[in-house]
Amino acid sequence: MTKLKSVTLQYQYPSFIRKFPALLKWVYGLNYLTQLRKWYVMREWKSVLSSMPSPFTVVDFGCGEGQYIVPLTQQFASSTFIGADYHQPSVELMDLFSIPNLSGRILNLESDQLKEEADLALCIGVLQYIDNDQLALDNMFKSLRKNGQLLLYVPINGQFLTTIYKSIFERFEQYESVNNRKRVYTEKEIIAKCENSGFIITQKVYTYGTAGKLSHELLNSCITLIVSGNYLLKIIAGICLVLFYPLVLLLMMVDYFSNKSDGNGLLLILEKTKIIY
Repeated sequence: MTKLKSVTLQYQYPSFIRKFPALLKWVYGLNYLTQLRKWYVMREWKSVLSSMPSPFTVVDFGCGEGQYIVPLTQQFASSTFIGADYHQPSVELMDLFSIPNLSGRILNLESDQLKEEADLALCIGVLQYIDNDQLALDNMFKSLRKNGQLLLYVPINGQFLTTIYKSIFERFEQYESVNNRKRVYTEKEIIAKCENSGFIITQKVYTYGTAGKLSHELLNSCITLIVSGNYLLKIIAGICLVLFYPLVLLLMMVDYFSNKSDGNGLLLILEKTKIIY
C-alpha cells in the first residue's frame, strides 16, 4: 500500500503530525467539507453536551484522530474527555495534544470496558468493523453510569444509486475494503442489538437520503480513483473532483436540511436506564 493509501484509508499518521499534532485541526475542518455524517453528528453531539451539567466524563469509543472530542475540550474545560481506541498511534495522539482534560486510553471494545463510568459516550462509524458487535455494545453499556447517554452512528441499508460508483467501489481498494468492514446494518437489526444490551432509544436521526447518497457517490468515486487508480485515472478523477465539488456541497446541504424517514446512515441517541449484571 502506498503512503497516500496508508494516510487516506488507514490511521497511519505522518511523522510530522506527532511533532505538531495541532495540525490535525486542519483535518477536522477538511472533514466538514467531505463528511456529511459529521454535520449530523456534531449537531446532536454539541446539543447533548450543552444539556449536561458540568463537570461530566466523556469517552469517545474508537476516537481515531479525535475530531469529535478535541475541539470541544476547551469549551467544556471542567469536564474530562477520554479518547479510547485499540489503535496505539491514535491513543498516543490524544496525549500528544497536551490538553489538560484530555487523555488517551487503549481499549478493545470486544474485551474491555472503561474502568471509570462515563456520563456521555459516542461511537461513530466503528461498530461495523467489529467482529462481535453485540459484545462491544455490552461493554459500552457497562462503561456508562445509570442514565448515561451514547451517540451511536452506523451505516444502514448500503444502497447504491449509480452503477458507476458501485463498479468503482467493487473494483478498487477503498476505505471499507482496506479496513475489512464486517457488515452494513438494517435499522431493525441495529436497534435490536442496542436493546439487547439494555439501551433505550431516545432519538433517531436518518442521514444520507437520496441527495446525501448522490453527494457521497460523486465525492467518493473521485477520491477512490485518486487514491487507488492508475495515474491517468488519478488525473481525470482530480479534475472531476474540482468540477463536481460545488454540486456535492449543494447535495450535502439539501440532505442535511431535508426531512427523512430512511437513508444509508443512522444516528441513535441511546440511554442507559437500568443496570444489567
